[in-house]
Amino acid sequence: MTIDEFLGEAKTVAIFGHVRPDGDCVGSTTAVYNYIRDNFPGIAVKLFLENFPESYRIVRGTEAAQSAYTKEKDGIFDLAFLMDTPSFERVGANGAECIRSAKKTINIDHHISNPLNLCTMNLVEPEASSACEVLYMNLDKAKVSRETANSLYLGIVHDTGAFKFSSTGKRTMQVVGDLIEKGIDFAKIVNETYYTRTYKQTLVTGFVMQNCKLGLGGKVVYAHITPEDMERFGVTPVELSNVIDTVREVGGTEVALFLYPVNGKYKISLRSNYIVDVNAIAKEFGGGGHTRAAGGDTSDAPEAAIEKILNLIEKQL
Repeated sequence: MTIDEFLGEAKTVAIFGHVRPDGDCVGSTTAVYNYIRDNFPGIAVKLFLENFPESYRIVRGTEAAQSAYTKEKDGIFDLAFLMDTPSFERVGANGAECIRSAKKTINIDHHISNPLNLCTMNLVEPEASSACEVLYMNLDKAKVSRETANSLYLGIVHDTGAFKFSSTGKRTMQVVGDLIEKGIDFAKIVNETYYTRTYKQTLVTGFVMQNCKLGLGGKVVYAHITPEDMERFGVTPVELSNVIDTVREVGGTEVALFLYPVNGKYKISLRSNYIVDVNAIAKEFGGGGHTRAAGGDTSDAPEAAIEKILNLIEKQL
């Protein structure tokens, strides 16, 4: 069956992404939401997303996002979408309960750690740049509106690092070409959601970079920030999610590592360039992701966690 065929049988639809939504998560979930709004007016659709960066509100659909699902208020759905999420443990907005109770479900993802059996239909391509790329390839392209295309572009831009990461392929650029033909605000989206930061984000990123260190003979650049630092700069975990992309810009390094506090633990963000499989390292901390970009979390002190991670990286190197 196609996505349109699933939608043709549904009267109620719920859409979920992962915890701490990034650009691909927000892009793919709002793209599904907009696609349904534009083409299936008879469907009652709800979008559930945890807190995300304000700049992502540039795309339509974000204004409709609800922060959490409750069975008592929202009920059971005919169809539930799980976007950019490789496990039930990673589902955001209390969505796991909803997905398990929905009559039919669709998982659209590109994480190598995805078990391929989470939903009724699993459209998972680990080699794809983003969940948005996978989604576009499975939609009726003639029905993709400009607003849906804006959302898809947001996701592709962020998960390719503005087309710098190795996940960017020929098909990725062909998809982007199709989206540009839809009249998307490509320059505005990449400038306002990827290249710009708030003043607070600029200050805290500068602080992190000033205090980052090199390890393993300069092959690893790593840094962490404490709850006290976050309070001093007045930032939330959402505002720190893109710091890793700046840390990885240090020349001559293979791996970038950044730890920051989230819900009483430390979130681990890992990026690599050519050699190290950071997905394998993230699995040691209950996480996962991609070969060159992954994450997990730890209850260890950041210094202890960094030492463990450096040992794992050294084994691969």
